[in-house]
Amino acid sequence: MNRQVLISPNDYQGWYNMGVNLSKLGKYQQAITAFERAIKIKPDYLEAWNNRGNLLKMLGKLHLALNNFNLAINLEPNHHLCWYNRGNLLNDLGQCRQAISSFEKAIEIQPNFYQAWYNLGNAWNSLGHYQKALENYEQAIEIKPDLYQGWHSQGRVLFDLGRYQEALKSFEEVIKLKPNHYLAWNFRGRTLFYLGNTEEEIISYQKAIGIKIDYQEAWNNLGQALLNLGDWYEAIACFDQAIKIKSNCSLAYYNKARCYALQDKVYLAIENLEEAINLGVDQDYREMAKHDTYFGDIRFNDKFQDLINGNFMY
Repeated sequence: MNRQVLISPNDYQGWYNMGVNLSKLGKYQQAITAFERAIKIKPDYLEAWNNRGNLLKMLGKLHLALNNFNLAINLEPNHHLCWYNRGNLLNDLGQCRQAISSFEKAIEIQPNFYQAWYNLGNAWNSLGHYQKALENYEQAIEIKPDLYQGWHSQGRVLFDLGRYQEALKSFEEVIKLKPNHYLAWNFRGRTLFYLGNTEEEIISYQKAIGIKIDYQEAWNNLGQALLNLGDWYEAIACFDQAIKIKSNCSLAYYNKARCYALQDKVYLAIENLEEAINLGVDQDYREMAKHDTYFGDIRFNDKFQDLINGNFMY
């Protein structure tokens, strides 16, 4: 049975509390209305402006939300949460430079605000400033050593920089903190590939799949690891599973073609390579196949040559 909550017309705290409760119930539009009632009574109610901004952001009204955070900051320039929320919103708007300024302001006010350090790292990462991103992730982790998101993001940047031994330590720290982090298991596997530890690489992909059975990327990576070991039949089974999960997985078709080529199954190799080319419009599989040693002797087949030169569709 629904009860109607009676709030005095001038009770700005009551309207604010109603807004908070409605937010918790997922009734965001009604919560916004309650915060507006609180603001109408008390125009300098900082928390109401800030919360209204957060809800507008959740509803996708990003520019309105930005106005709310700006108004909140005008009311209280040293409110670190308002600067932080403004930074997150600017990141969502793709305005990374402005977001960085907001996160830096939040940190200036609250130096141990690890969330701001972490998101500052994300903003620098988006701009391709990887060293600055690393420095900020490290600062976030120093403040909060169990911040698994920070360890994972740090690992991803180190991986992209080719610093595989350091990346491996980061991913293993994620797994220690959050054993079911399937993304970290997958990236641990990818890192171990570059470090030449195929056995542990395979175990990592299997762990990722054990946590998330429909993790298409891990199935494909597992297939590639098995292909590198010469276990073609098991590799093909993995690629088929990747395709079952994501039917337009062009890379899985390309890898199947490589397996069949190694078995001298020319027509199956060409058939799967053609499928990869048709699906992977953003990948130059023809050029890849020209130089791929896995295709071995079948590269001299006329139909294979026609296909990779764009003259023939099998």
